[in-house]
Amino acid sequence: MIKEGAHTHNARTDFNYTVTLPNHTCMLTGRGVVGESGHAWIENGTPKIGQMLHRNKKAYIASAFDVAHDHGLKTALFSSKEKFVLYDLSYNDRSGRPDTQGKDNGKDKLDHYHFNEKTEELIKTFTESLAKTPYDFSMLHLRDPDTAGHANGWDIQPKSVYISAVSKMDWIIGKIFDFIDTNEQMKGKTALIITADHGGRLETKTHTKSDEKLNYTIPFYVWGPDVSAGNELYKVNPSSRKDPGDKNIKYESEELQPIRNGDAGNLAMSMLGLPAIDGSTINSKQELNVKAAQKAEEN
Repeated sequence: MIKEGAHTHNARTDFNYTVTLPNHTCMLTGRGVVGESGHAWIENGTPKIGQMLHRNKKAYIASAFDVAHDHGLKTALFSSKEKFVLYDLSYNDRSGRPDTQGKDNGKDKLDHYHFNEKTEELIKTFTESLAKTPYDFSMLHLRDPDTAGHANGWDIQPKSVYISAVSKMDWIIGKIFDFIDTNEQMKGKTALIITADHGGRLETKTHTKSDEKLNYTIPFYVWGPDVSAGNELYKVNPSSRKDPGDKNIKYESEELQPIRNGDAGNLAMSMLGLPAIDGSTINSKQELNVKAAQKAEEN
């Protein structure tokens, strides 16, 4: 990913929350959690029937699924945690909003939702499903590093349980690359955005304190045909993003914002040639650049 794509190892989570569902909701909506413009979802357990993002916010919260589906694209979510049913509950044919973009593609913004906590089986289902019907926009969630961190700590020593789980993710991503390279419908036409919802601390086996550097510091990788290889993302975004160093930058800061996991939704939309998610505040101008600046030709 580092050699073939663009990356940073110093991206940020949401400023206020460093837990799973609030941050994945940031990714999908391009919003922070709190405030008038935030998506407002702070729970981190499996939602009950009837719970959804819009009912919680008391206003419709548009997502990347809305934008893609309303423009006629197929969408999917494959998750290794049951609580991601939140997004199926929020964007199904009963809770999704009407499509007002040209042809009516319906209220169900999420064409396919699949849950399996066993990631080996999940990735098999994911690739088999893509082989039959390639989705234009899909989200894949893999739980193993988080599960290992909670059980044994975020120990980065060689051969630790956590590092073994991370190595497994590396293997899975490699399998996805292999799949793309051997699928004529996807080869040369597919991009991957890989990030995390939080970090973690060895001492506590948790990640709930949002003011802890090890909790709010995450990676962000982008790979695809329109991505310049070998670039560090802050270096190719000097006018819109700034490496935060060790700091956790507030959304309202006068400083340039760091790259966040919440950049992912609007980045994905821009890579698909689609507009920004309405109501979004993170990368809402779709200015996050994944290409190196072109060098002027010498005379």
